[in-house]
Amino acid sequence: MFNNVAIRPVTACDDMNILTDLIHSAYKKHAENDLKYWATHQTVEDTEKRFQSGHGLIAEIEGRIAGTILVRPPQPDSEVPFYRSPETWTLAQFAVLPELQGHGIGKKLHEGAAAYAGSENGRIIALDTAVSAFKLIDTYSRWGYKIVGECDWRPFTNYLSVIMARFIF
Repeated sequence: MFNNVAIRPVTACDDMNILTDLIHSAYKKHAENDLKYWATHQTVEDTEKRFQSGHGLIAEIEGRIAGTILVRPPQPDSEVPFYRSPETWTLAQFAVLPELQGHGIGKKLHEGAAAYAGSENGRIIALDTAVSAFKLIDTYSRWGYKIVGECDWRPFTNYLSVIMARFIF
């Protein structure tokens, strides 16, 4: 576990090429397992547009970008009914450099995102992931998430997703 992880907001000065490369590298193992997450192939323009849809956070260690996460406000026009709730904030673009995974960086990013959503009157935080992403589902379950439904983003992905949610404390 790294003690010197700084969590800060994404700013206009952040290089979207670097963030896109980080996201691609973090999701590379999923692509190698034939899972087509949006993050495995999104463009730099997609990254920028997605960050504009909410509040992005970056994890840094001694000035090096180590990870990122996006927390989005309620989405009244979402295809996913659960995401339409005025109390539900959602996570996306959750990525940590592969060589730094497993050291608590993702948890610190997650805690920062949940705290931000809570400060904006969010009561629930939700996310979705592939039904076959057992390791991710296990991690989110340990963090207090429960499976609350399913959604299907195909053809943008190539899998069925589970929706997971938990209360913000």
